[in-house]
Amino acid sequence: MDNKEISEISCIDELMAAWKEAFPEGWHFNHDGVISKENWDISGKRVLFVLKETNKAKQNVVTAINRAIDVKKSGWWKGKVLRRVGRWAYGIQNYDGVVPPLKDAKLNEKNAIKNIAYINIRKTSGSATTNKKAFDTHASEFAPFVRRQVELIKPDVVVLCGTYSQVKRYIFPEIKKVSERVHVHEGVVFINAFHPAARKKSAILYHQVLDNYHAYKNL
Repeated sequence: MDNKEISEISCIDELMAAWKEAFPEGWHFNHDGVISKENWDISGKRVLFVLKETNKAKQNVVTAINRAIDVKKSGWWKGKVLRRVGRWAYGIQNYDGVVPPLKDAKLNEKNAIKNIAYINIRKTSGSATTNKKAFDTHASEFAPFVRRQVELIKPDVVVLCGTYSQVKRYIFPEIKKVSERVHVHEGVVFINAFHPAARKKSAILYHQVLDNYHAYKNL
């Protein structure tokens, strides 16, 4: 399937099927995307998070995250990633000219997750540490699929979770920098953020995302 054919796909399910078909034989394909279509459709601010790959997990990411929302002792909540994503999501969704306090974001992180879209550039499992060379090669090869997935999801804000380099180089090279860590393309805001598993304090990462979003909104 060439790039033009991919760009003309009009349905997420069709795109994912074509993407899976393009995968090397024997590779597991991890589906991902909008966590709750019902919530997404009525969300006042649609926020998409773009990450790298799952850590060893071979599963439908949407199903796994929905299960994590309902199960108190889910493995997804033992790590930092989903909890921090939920906080960032709450902050952006509830930004009204003032950055919401981190303590409020922590209290509402699970509910905020219901309103987001969550995708990995590499739709197969990796390991604890991403092999940058292999990941970049994969991002380059499957860039048309990633781009079309983002286009079909139709977010208002895209948070690039340690994926800015690949998105700018291979997927959306035309995004234009408008302020520190913020780029824009066709009305969509792209925020260049650290990966949520970064070894930094939660408050630092939260304010990196929200303070830069605030600065952009006040240009």
